[in-house]
Parts: sequence; C-alpha cells; structure tokens
Amino acid sequence: MTAIDIQFWKIRKREGRKKPWELRWRINANPYSLSFLTKVLAQKFQSQLTRAAETVGEEWDLRTGQPVSWTRQQRTWFDHSCDVASAEWDGSAANSRKRLADSLAEITMAMLDDSLRARRTRPSDAVLRKALKHWAYRPGRIASEIVPDDIAAALAWLGDHSRPVAELADDEHLRVLLAAIKKLRNGKQAAATTARTRRAILYKCLDRAVTAKLITINPLPAIKTRRRFIDDAVSPVVVPTLEQARRLLWAVRELRGHGQHRDRGPHLFALFCLMFYAGVRPSEGLHLKVQHCHLPMGGRWGSITLDGACPDVGELWTDDGDRHDERGLKHRSTKTVRVVPIPPDLVVLLRGHLLTFPPAPDGRLFYDGPDRDKVPSLVYRSVWKRARKAALSPAEFASDVARRPYDLRHANASMLIAAGVDTAEIARRLGHSIRTLLGTYAHWIKGGEDAANALIEAALSVETITSEALTSENAIHGPLTGQPGQHGAA
Repeated sequence: MTAIDIQFWKIRKREGRKKPWELRWRINANPYSLSFLTKVLAQKFQSQLTRAAETVGEEWDLRTGQPVSWTRQQRTWFDHSCDVASAEWDGSAANSRKRLADSLAEITMAMLDDSLRARRTRPSDAVLRKALKHWAYRPGRIASEIVPDDIAAALAWLGDHSRPVAELADDEHLRVLLAAIKKLRNGKQAAATTARTRRAILYKCLDRAVTAKLITINPLPAIKTRRRFIDDAVSPVVVPTLEQARRLLWAVRELRGHGQHRDRGPHLFALFCLMFYAGVRPSEGLHLKVQHCHLPMGGRWGSITLDGACPDVGELWTDDGDRHDERGLKHRSTKTVRVVPIPPDLVVLLRGHLLTFPPAPDGRLFYDGPDRDKVPSLVYRSVWKRARKAALSPAEFASDVARRPYDLRHANASMLIAAGVDTAEIARRLGHSIRTLLGTYAHWIKGGEDAANALIEAALSVETITSEALTSENAIHGPLTGQPGQHGAA
C-alpha cells in the first residue's frame, strides 16, 4: 500500500530487558513495535520512519510496518539464490539443475559474513556446501524430508549470516565477488569454462534481483575483467591411436570381475566399441535399444538409430528420483533422432553381444546387476580405468591419452577427419552443428594446405615478380589497374 496514516506513541523504557527502549507506532489500524538498546537508536529509527512516510509513492509492508524498499535492501543473497534455484527448476535438464546448484553454492560461499562474530558459530565449509547444494538448492526437499541436525544448523546459520543482495550494486563489492568465484577451493585458478559458467549464473541472479527490485540495474555488464582464452578444441594428446584403441578395447573384453559382476568387462566391451566405431556419447550408448539396431549379415554396413540419452546425474536432480535422466539427444528436441551408419566390424560385434547378453526387458543393450538396471557412470569408468592399466605401457598410462571413455568418441572424429569424410557428414554422425565441430576439431582438418602452399610458392617465384606486383618502381601510384597505360583506379 502507498497511502498511509502513521502515528507514534511515546518511546518507553521497559526495565529488565536486554533491549529496554521500545518504539511503538501504528499504520492505519495496525500496531507495530521494535526494541532498541538505547533511546537514541529508537529515536533514530522513528525519524527514518517519519521521512519514509513523507516520501511520495513509498510502498509499505503491513506485515512489518516498514517501507517495502527497506525489506528489499535487507534481502540476503542466500534467500535470493534459493528463489533463483526454485524458479529455474521446472523445465531444466537434470545436468543443468546440478550445474546451477554447484555454481550457486560457490557464489554463496563468497557472499557470507566473514566477521569474527560470524566465524565463532560458523559450521565447516564441507557442511555448508552440502547444505547448499543438496538441500537449499534442491527445491522441495527441506519440506518433504527430515533434515539432519547439522544440515538444519547450517541452513539457519546461512540465513543469518549471508550478506544482502543490495551490496552487489556497489562495483567494489562485485569485483571482490568476481575474483572469488574465479578460484577453486584450494585457491588455484578455476578453469576458464568454470569461471564463465559461474559468471553467467551470477548474471542471471542479478537480472532476477532487478526484477524483484532488490537493485535498480544489473551492474555486471559494466564490470570489465581480463578476458581469458577459452579453448574448446580437443587436445590431440588425449586421443588414442588406432593401435592404442584396439589394445584398450581388447583389454576391456578380457577383464574379469567377481561374483555377479564377473562379466562386466565383456558386457561393456560393445559399449566402448560403439564410442570408437560410431562416435556415440556414453549416455547415448547406454540408452540404445535392440529395436533401434539394424544389423545385417554378410559383411554389410548396418545402422543404429539414436533417439535419446540417459546421463547419470544423481537422484537429487531428476523429476522421478532416478539417478539417470531420461532425455532427448543433446541440444535437440525430444522428437529428434540421429541415424548413424556402422561398419561391418561393429555389426558383427553387436550381433555377438546380443547372443551373449540378451537385452533388458525394455530392449536396452547394456545394463548392470541381476535386476538389469541402468549402468552407473562409476561402473563403466572403473572398468575403463582397469583396462588402461592393463593395456597401456607405464609411460602411456601416466600420460593423458584415453583417460576418459569419452576420448574414444574423439578418436572416432579424428579417424573420420583423417579419412577425408565431408565435414557436414561428420557433424551429422556425431550430433554436432558444423560450427561446434569446427571449433572442437578444426586443428585436425588440413584440407587445402598443400594447394595454399603451392599458390604462395608460385607468388614468390622469380617469374611472378613483374611490373604488375607492388615494387619500389610503382609504389607511388600503386600497381597498374584499369585501362592500359593508366595509373590508379579505373
């Protein structure tokens, strides 16, 4: 409300109280009171209320009896960031939700009160981060589950010791925050992509703060920081050679586990082959079903139809509580499919896989355990780690080559590029845009280099250094152009 009738009672002293001086006032028919340590403080607050009442257009909060603008100025970063997490939840992919929670947690850690008084009761950083990522930024969890005592205490502390959003309207405070979120917990500089993600999420939070009238404008665009080079290109040192890839795949096939997990290596062998021979992402391969495989006999090419993915993100971030997020292809609509041709060798491998390991009830080629659940990322990464140790020499194992199963997909891309396959076709098979493909693998594409070198070599030859080239003799007027015998432009 804007039109108010405000009246004050005489400030009174109430003996025996920690804050004995009580200010009482009334807005229309609603009474309010606040206690202060000294009478001067009570008088100062009364003067502030009086000035606010004289401000034309000032909105008042009838719950507190104070101007709405005061409440906005006191709004803490912790409360605001929880609102952002809730607003962004619906419609976001599980990985995006997880990434948002991780980034918000690090920003919030840099927005905490660092005074001596606050540090006396501050929980450990590990507990604070857990409270933020797994509870505060997981909408609905606090209301639906029993909160552990240490987490409840951490959440209460965060609510009391988070600095106000309004601080970030000041350039100095914002610069300090930006410097903090560019660093990792150990004090080292974060990767450029990590810093870029955190800054983008901070920008989104400040935009919402403007909408909520916590600040007047988003100050982040005006803050210029040193630009860091972000290289999205895949380093060739991580990509295995054809010989190394075959060694690694054979090692996976030969791995043996214990008990019900004895055949994990042979079972996941075909998954890694899909990454290498067809360039699929791990989450796409784990989602592949037998009804989407065309596997002809007779040494012919086959195909697989990819219609989705199931990345392992954890049960906190999915709508149904499953640790795997059933979703469409990356950066595509849920109806998009990608048909990938597969060579005869992979056709034979997949046919053999289906004979040895019948598909799950829903048709999935790959599963884990007697219940045929989806394969956790920890499982196939563990198998890959064991295969690297078994297949690579000590020097290769210590290097970065094929440290992740995903590097098999990069090996497939490099193989297609080396074979001279059309760029658009490579992008289609990998599920990239041409722009992304060139940004990721451009340093491997060497087409046209020899032709360019030949042209340059011809230009530098003696025969081409004639009066038509720019030399000291025609430098004043420039090279001849237009009609014969005329200088300058036609």
